[in-house]
Amino acid sequence: MKKRNLYIFAAATFMFFSASCNRLDIVGMIINRSDVEDRVNDWLDYDEQNGEPVFENVPDNYCIYSCSDAHYSDRDDITPQGENDRVFKYVTAERNDSTAIFSIIAGDLANESGETPYKMIENAIRYNAEKQLKNDPCFTIIGNHDVYFDCAKFYKQHFHTSTYTVTVKTVGGHQDLFIFLDSGNGTHGKRQLDWLKEKLSHRNEYRNCIVVSHNWLFRTSYNYTTTPAANLPEDEQYDFMDLMSDNNVSLVVMGHFHACEQRQFNGVTYVMTDNLNEEDDEPSYLIVNCGEKLSFEYKNL
Repeated sequence: MKKRNLYIFAAATFMFFSASCNRLDIVGMIINRSDVEDRVNDWLDYDEQNGEPVFENVPDNYCIYSCSDAHYSDRDDITPQGENDRVFKYVTAERNDSTAIFSIIAGDLANESGETPYKMIENAIRYNAEKQLKNDPCFTIIGNHDVYFDCAKFYKQHFHTSTYTVTVKTVGGHQDLFIFLDSGNGTHGKRQLDWLKEKLSHRNEYRNCIVVSHNWLFRTSYNYTTTPAANLPEDEQYDFMDLMSDNNVSLVVMGHFHACEQRQFNGVTYVMTDNLNEEDDEPSYLIVNCGEKLSFEYKNL
């Protein structure tokens, strides 16, 4: 009986995987199709050649928007900038907020193989003069689904970098630093961590320091997955969190597990946003209010 049940389970698993072959990269969950060190070299080369964004003359109090896990697919009922385009609704909300200066998508832009999902996202965040008051940028990072199916090349083609900083300079003479990281392989990698430590060595020059990475660091009953291309190894996780605490990082923004959650650990606030894809009945995004005191809130789409 046990042997028969095993055969049934194996057959059912094979059928499920076959039906989902362009959405579930089984090999990619076990063997990384794209190396983080190679990607980070590309990201930093791009930054050096093109510079990193700097916002000047920003009010002393402003906000930014953040979401995660859009998981776009050409099989979903999404027309770019149409009624069901949630990313478009999200960037429109930010661009119509007079206190906001930019938005973020914290990884997992795509949900299947091929370039089409990245074209869809690129179209979703394109400025619409009829519906949006401002042409604020939308910054992105890579997530684990963006390295499945060898999709990192498409992310690179359309969004160029996933390891970079954004600096905000206010009219009152303050500076805030936003640090964006690539954790698509379930690790930040040596070169990126060295780069991160160098950036944080200047922490005292900034009023606020916010770090954005895809993979949520805490484990609860609903987020128990341990696939190699999803979660940081424990030793790196602890080292990363020590680095955040030692450098007085103001906030760490993450995604990955499709839930809203906040944690305090050793003086640092970690916050996770839920998914903005069509499977969530009530998707939300994060608004981070930046000033002398930093605060955040969730808002339903």
